[in-house]
This record gives sequence, C-alpha cells and structure tokens, in this order.
Amino acid sequence: MSALAALLLFLVSFMLVAMLFKMPVSYALGFSSLLVLACSGKNTVTIAQYSFSSLDSFALLAIPFYIFAGVLMEYSGISKMLIDWIKAFVGRVRGATGIITIMACMAFGVLTGSAMATISAIGKIMVPELEKDHYPAAYTSALLAATCFLGILIPPSVPGIMYALVSGTKISEVWMATIGPAFIFAIGYIVINYLRVGKFEVKPETSGLSLNEKAKDIVKNTVHAFPALLMPIIIYGCIYGGVCTVTEAGALSAVYGIIYFVVVRQMQKDRIKISLWKCCAIAGVSTATIGLLNAFSVVAGKAMTLTGISNFLSNAITGNITSKFWFLVMINILFLFMGTFMDINATVLIMTPLLLPVAQTYGITAVHFGTIMLVNMCVGFLTPPFAVGIFVSSKIANASFGGTVKEALPFIGVGLVAILVTTACPGFIDFFVQLFT
Repeated sequence: MSALAALLLFLVSFMLVAMLFKMPVSYALGFSSLLVLACSGKNTVTIAQYSFSSLDSFALLAIPFYIFAGVLMEYSGISKMLIDWIKAFVGRVRGATGIITIMACMAFGVLTGSAMATISAIGKIMVPELEKDHYPAAYTSALLAATCFLGILIPPSVPGIMYALVSGTKISEVWMATIGPAFIFAIGYIVINYLRVGKFEVKPETSGLSLNEKAKDIVKNTVHAFPALLMPIIIYGCIYGGVCTVTEAGALSAVYGIIYFVVVRQMQKDRIKISLWKCCAIAGVSTATIGLLNAFSVVAGKAMTLTGISNFLSNAITGNITSKFWFLVMINILFLFMGTFMDINATVLIMTPLLLPVAQTYGITAVHFGTIMLVNMCVGFLTPPFAVGIFVSSKIANASFGGTVKEALPFIGVGLVAILVTTACPGFIDFFVQLFT
C-alpha cells in the first residue's frame, strides 16, 4: 500500500468511526491505526507495545496531579474567593463586571488549566452578576466562551504538558511561551468590553472610600483569598525556584488541595457538597481520557511512520512550499480549522510528530511551533461552525447560539491578532521564556 493510500485510509476511517459511530477520539485513533497497519502488512503487535511504552513516563505523572488539584479547587469554593479578590482591585469602573469576569477566568485557569472547568465554575457565579448589570445574554455567553480557554494559555496547562512530552522540549518553556498571547487576549477583551458595554453604562457612583479604606479592603480580600493564591505560589515557586520538577510540583499542589478540601469540609460542611471520593472519580475520568488519548495517538504516530505517511507529508510540504512564510500561513489555517472541531490534546499528539520536523527545517523552533499550535486551537474553540465553547456558554447564559456567535466576532478578531503576533514575532514569545526560565 502506498503512503498516500494509507493516509487516505487513516483519515476516512478515523472520521467515519469518530463521527458516524460517535466513538471517543482515542478509540477511533486506535481503530484507524490498527486498520492501516493491518492493510499495510505490518505487525499489529506494535500497538500494544507502543501504547504501554507511551504511558511509561515520569513527566506524564504531572497530568493526573494537576487535574486532581484543579478538581479539588473547583469544588471547594475557590472561584468565589478569587472573584471577591479581583473585585477589590478593579473597583467601581465602567464595565467592571465584564472585566472581573475576564480576570476571574484567567485566575481560575491558573488553578485548573481546563477550559470546561473554568467556564462552569466562573459562569455559574458571574452570569447572575452580569444579568444584574443588564449585560445582554448573548454578550455574556460570548464573553464566557472567549475567556474560558485562557486557562490553557496560562500555566499550569495540560495541553502544554502534552506538547512538551511529544516534542521533547521543557514543560516550563512551553508554559511560559503562551503567557504573552494570553495577555494579548486579556487586554483586547477588556477594550472590547469597554466599547461594547462599559462605554454606554451609567457611570458608577463613587464608593466614598478613602485611599486607606480601599487599601484595607484589598488587604482583607487578599487574606481571605490566600488559600487560593497559595496554590500558584506552590507551583511556580517550587518549579522556578529550583526546588523540584514540574511533576513534583504537581504532586505538592495535589497534596495541598487535599488538605485544604478536607479542612474546609470539616469546618464548613454546607460550603462543600461533594465528597473527596467524588472528586477522585471526576479527576480519574479526566486522567483516563487523556491517558487513552496519549496511548493511541502515539500508536497513530508510529503507524504513520511505519507506513511512510510521515515522509510522504514532509516531502509533499517541502516540495510545494518553498518559503517559511507560506509554511506558517499553512499551519495557522490548518490548526485554526482543526480547533473548530478537534480536541486540543488529540491535535497536539497527532500533528506534532508530523509537522514539527518539517517546521524545524524552516528554522522554526519547537517552542515557537507549539505556541502557534496552542493559540490557534484556543481561537478555534470559539470559532463556528462547531465552537465547543459557544455551545457550553450559551447553555449557561441561556442565550441563543446565533446571538452568541454574532457577539463573539470581535473576540475572534482579538484571537486573530494574537495569532498574527505569535506567528510573526517569535522574539515576543522568547521574551517570556527567557524572563521566567
């Protein structure tokens, strides 16, 4: 079987199995890999071998630790603490509620690294507040969909870990590389929020608090939010202080999460209505999903290598695209399109082995390539026709899908600016990498 025929067989079988039979992406990858290997006359025992070896990784242990810590923080009332803390700093300005929503999603993303957890936890608290301030439902839905994925770009980030493992780069460097684009998103969203809502809001009445009283309020809320703020201090302080590795910092954050959860549950039983075992089950399901995805995506990568698909694609790209500029245009379009319907972790695991070697021939570093991929996938999360973020946020905000898409267009525009800066200015990305690593 030729490499082109093997590629077509893989893509068609994957799409049919995943969409027609509604099979999880990980199983669809495994099935397509098995089919391609069998039809190419290769030994299918490699599926079991590569699946097992892909999970035999110390660095991979970081994922269940951070997921578990994030689940504990999500269900222990941390989101309300963070919102109150941010309110103390934002104060009474036009569009303040929208700004608080943006900043809260960024802060909560630091704890969970999950878009779905962020949109659920922050949305339940901020939607009533936004409605109280007469924010349109469609705009509220678009704002949540646009901000929830910021947790993927601000470390700790599970997709960042996945990319680092596949590409062989340092996790800390991948994490820091996406901070710059995250700031572009945040600043752009705040500007849009002011122009769309804040500009037409009635100017808030002055609180009448003196400077000393405002300072005392900030200190009070900071002390109250200290249990939430201690989590990123543990993670970043241990990693960048040279105390421990990323995986060990994840273990410490999980231990801290357990202690905090148990103490709060014992002292305030009405505050936490979920058991520790239930949190373990939720984290276990998420970890198992990512583990299976990692195992079968490695198998898919090996199947593409053994059947010559990798070399075929590499030669096809380098033979038809002769400049770095057009290669960057191609991968941006590809990743943005895939982000509209494909799971971000699956895309990272499948496309990195195929395209990273080609990117490096054009002088694109692994960190820069990974940043381009992650930023595009995040924007795809907000981009129709599939737009997973919009589907979820519209339900939380009780808004129509069409209305949310219309309100989301300016936010998508900010995303395109972030993509442009990320792609055209590798020095901007390297600045944050060098600053924090």
